[in-house]
Amino acid sequence: MKHMKKLWLLTLIAFIAPCTTFAQGEVQSSTTTTYWTDGTNGDADGKILNRSKFGDNWFIGIEAGTLFNWGTMQSEHDFIKRFRPMGAVQLGKWMSPSIGARIQGFFGNNSNVVGANNAGKYNWNTIGGYFDGMFNFTNMFCGYKESRGFNLIGLLGIGCEYTKGFCDHAFPRGVNTREQEYLGGRIGLMAKFRLGEKWDLDLEATNAFLDDNYDGQVNNNKLDGHVNVLVGLTYRFKNHDGSRQFTFARYDHTKFNTLNTEVNRLQSDIDAAKNKVVYETRKVDGSRVNTLVAFEPKSSALDKLQEVNVFTAAEEMKKMSNDADLYITVNSSAPAQNNELFLQRAQTIRDILVNQYNVPAGRIFVESNPAVVASLDKTKKCVVVLINE
Repeated sequence: MKHMKKLWLLTLIAFIAPCTTFAQGEVQSSTTTTYWTDGTNGDADGKILNRSKFGDNWFIGIEAGTLFNWGTMQSEHDFIKRFRPMGAVQLGKWMSPSIGARIQGFFGNNSNVVGANNAGKYNWNTIGGYFDGMFNFTNMFCGYKESRGFNLIGLLGIGCEYTKGFCDHAFPRGVNTREQEYLGGRIGLMAKFRLGEKWDLDLEATNAFLDDNYDGQVNNNKLDGHVNVLVGLTYRFKNHDGSRQFTFARYDHTKFNTLNTEVNRLQSDIDAAKNKVVYETRKVDGSRVNTLVAFEPKSSALDKLQEVNVFTAAEEMKKMSNDADLYITVNSSAPAQNNELFLQRAQTIRDILVNQYNVPAGRIFVESNPAVVASLDKTKKCVVVLINE
């Protein structure tokens, strides 16, 4: 165990130390894009990531390469003959731009000798599976970029390997030819090159640590293992919003321009509508904008004529996006009388703001007591959406 801890620690330090020196390539876009920003965001430029669902940011891949066995008597084995073929498949998911996980299954062939001068050469097969944590050092230290062409990723995993095929050979004494299972740990690095919207080219090197009996020979209870070098293709599945990666929240100028035209058309209908709460927007203390959204009695469905008021709230957020928040509360001096109905109406407005206008969900707050919103710092920029009782 002492040997294993030292090897893991030294290898981890060796992998992490040079990661910040890699040059970062980024695919440039000629299209100017405007993003929602937040000055308190940890990202250097303050851009806000869109929300992800469980089904987002999954990937699958296939790899091929070589397995290089190290362990008992390897110093007596011909160096070139220690490189053996290996293939693997992987399935994984990124939980954030910096943290992910995958399951990798592989099949490989090993080679070793018994005695000096390549005497008693033998091979055996390995079938294994590992669960790996994935750590994108590039995004951790350099910030996330949607179209970066290169990423350096650390791998740290645990798994199981099953050895077989010894029985195909005639062995001298001292080689255990039984089929066995071994618990293993491994560490490594992956270089990921972006090929396009759907595909990545991966080049990875991992080092697996196993029991001393892995190669059929025992040598003072020292570790056995193998180095894997693989190259392969990774396919990124489509997310719920049509993208295939993490994306930043951005303005949809086309949608805003289209709705501006719709606003002008609806304005005349609003003025002429009978028994409707009219469109109302007013500035408060030069830093707060109130917008009234009315619902039919006992209904949480938004009337078409009121959609323009939700659009106005989104438009005002766009103008104050650097540090503004949006609050949804009741249009009264007392807390909501029917809290369940209020929350349903607030959720309707919130869903439209997030899904149609890309207002970041983390910037929207629902408060059934208007006194809480009224007590906010008057100098704080915010948009207040008022709902009728």
